[in-house]
Amino acid sequence: MPRRLLLVATATIVLAACSASAAASPTAAPATPAATASLANGITVDIGGRSLFIYCVGTGSPTVILEAGMTGDHRTWENVVPDVSSKTRVCAYDRANIAPSDPAPTPRDATMAVADLHALLAAAHIDGPYVLVGFSMGGLISQLYAATYPGDIKGLVLVASNHPDENDVFDAHLTPAQIAADKAETMGNPEGFDPFASFKEAQAAGPLPNVPLIVISSGKTDPGVWPPDWDAAVFDKLSADLQADLVKLIPGGRQVIATKSGHEIPRDQPELIVDAIVAVLG
Repeated sequence: MPRRLLLVATATIVLAACSASAAASPTAAPATPAATASLANGITVDIGGRSLFIYCVGTGSPTVILEAGMTGDHRTWENVVPDVSSKTRVCAYDRANIAPSDPAPTPRDATMAVADLHALLAAAHIDGPYVLVGFSMGGLISQLYAATYPGDIKGLVLVASNHPDENDVFDAHLTPAQIAADKAETMGNPEGFDPFASFKEAQAAGPLPNVPLIVISSGKTDPGVWPPDWDAAVFDKLSADLQADLVKLIPGGRQVIATKSGHEIPRDQPELIVDAIVAVLG
């Protein structure tokens, strides 16, 4: 399985029907999926012709915004929300094409996700400042949001996050055939999300605001993380180096290693995420 498909929140998800082209019109989203007690309630908010699902709990400022990985939904954070909500307000939401949010034309990318989130927060009257917490590809989206709206950001927590340079770094160690196979499989994701365009968008973005940054990185390698024809030792090292480099995005950033976790840190060691959020909140 290509790395970029592994860098996906793997909680059980229910996906809205994606439109196959930009000209397609959105259709009604499926019914809200069953949720655990911590995320049982939420609302859908119109952001201009379609709606996104958001769940918020707790009181206080700044508000913590939780951004799931590619194809992941709000239930990614079911083990994080309860403890954070005792400290401040925390919100988890679902991007377009992830039920119960409405479908939207594909392909989607990080710039579109940032625009949707900005519209959602405004329409739901959730004022900043925000602490952004991004998992996997959600970490890349969070980086782009912070670069786009730096004045709204109080802090960043990146959890097993993609690095803006990941695609370039990985491709330098792959053959053209391997690159083509990776792209073909990755672009088949049911969210209709284009990570390759998103990497370029993050690279082209301005600097991140000078706010607290904590990077939480996997301490274990998941079985089958790399395709059989990729050199696992090389890509393990490249991945570790990229994680360490994320810390340099903001002066004073620091890294935490989730020693008991592979990629699924929100599931396996949610307490590390809670601790990082509390530290960023100060």
